[in-house]
Amino acid sequence: MSPKKKSAIWITALALGALATVAASSAGPSGHCRGGRGWHGAVPGVAHLERRIDRMDLPADVRTKAFAIVDASRGDERTMREKTRAAHQKLHALLETGTPNTRQLDAQVDELGALRTQQHKQYLHTLVQVGSLLPEDQRAQWFALPKRAERPHERAH
Repeated sequence: MSPKKKSAIWITALALGALATVAASSAGPSGHCRGGRGWHGAVPGVAHLERRIDRMDLPADVRTKAFAIVDASRGDERTMREKTRAAHQKLHALLETGTPNTRQLDAQVDELGALRTQQHKQYLHTLVQVGSLLPEDQRAQWFALPKRAERPHERAH
């Protein structure tokens, strides 16, 4: 096997590893990561905010306004999810060529990163809009970071 062919195989293997990492951390069709607990780096969807609103003891008028904000953001979320899925497919197609052009590969990874950033911004904008409706004590609860479940390797010995 020629050195050039060996190099191409290694580049392909590294690129597929990178693709697997991106795919493992990406949001699925519902906007959530699949499997396990937590978000594992993916942006939670507005359905997550809806469940949080449901769990809170809110006056009926505030609840109605909060759900209206969440509902209004669904179309944008769906659009971004479809664009992100298309960008993933394009990246995968580039990698399947076996020897992708590194400029094209880098540009596609940049596009995918920009889309993920935009998804996160949209989610946070919805989170802030709902939070602005809440009384001060509930607002603090709304914006508090969720507590991470203790993992076995993080326990004190």
